Amino acid sequence: MMDLFEIKNPLYPLVSIITSLLIFIGALLLAKSIFGILFLCTIFILLCFFGYTKTCLNLIPFLIIYLTLLSCIFYFASSRNINFTVQMAIRLTGVVFAFIPGLSLPPVNLVRNLTQLGCPRLVTLGMLITLTFIPVLSSEIKQIRNAMKTRGAVSLWRPKVLYRAFLIPLIVRLVNISDTLALSVETRAFVAEEIKPGIYKPIKIKARDILFSVLFCLIFVLCLGLFLVIKK
Repeated sequence: MMDLFEIKNPLYPLVSIITSLLIFIGALLLAKSIFGILFLCTIFILLCFFGYTKTCLNLIPFLIIYLTLLSCIFYFASSRNINFTVQMAIRLTGVVFAFIPGLSLPPVNLVRNLTQLGCPRLVTLGMLITLTFIPVLSSEIKQIRNAMKTRGAVSLWRPKVLYRAFLIPLIVRLVNISDTLALSVETRAFVAEEIKPGIYKPIKIKARDILFSVLFCLIFVLCLGLFLVIKK
């Protein structure tokens, strides 16, 4: 599933993380004005222009369903207050947009970048394992579900089926994966001591990353500045 969000040339890892954080902050700050919508639309176009079109388009169906369901909940929970519902929709959209740079960022690139910046090895290893675990877990669950269908155990609502046909195989697979990871770390001579590690493919910042950062900062500052001026 993660292949849907991969792009050929992701941004510099540190730029991606900071961008995600600022998108989330911008959506929260600008949610009460028209500049919130303008900010998110401009960011969407900027991401598409810098190669994130595939990820943005793949997120649109999820965004429509996600916004429709939650907006309806907020609409009726706020006694049909349209302004409040629109503000919450902007914030929720900001949360989704904040995930776009991170979804398209290969975990190994982030770890290599953090290693170049002097991050402790235990932290980078733990981060790499955590980031790669989610797609592995999704793949294992899919394989177990396919095996259940092959054997005629379709429903997970029956406790006996859930326990014996799903949970037990999943736990066994996770234990095997953890053993494999431990063996892999050991065979690669990993040590916790702070020694200068070698990096197979150093991550370098490019002119494209600088241009994106400048344009993003201009959009962020301009929208926030106009919002503050009009608010006064």
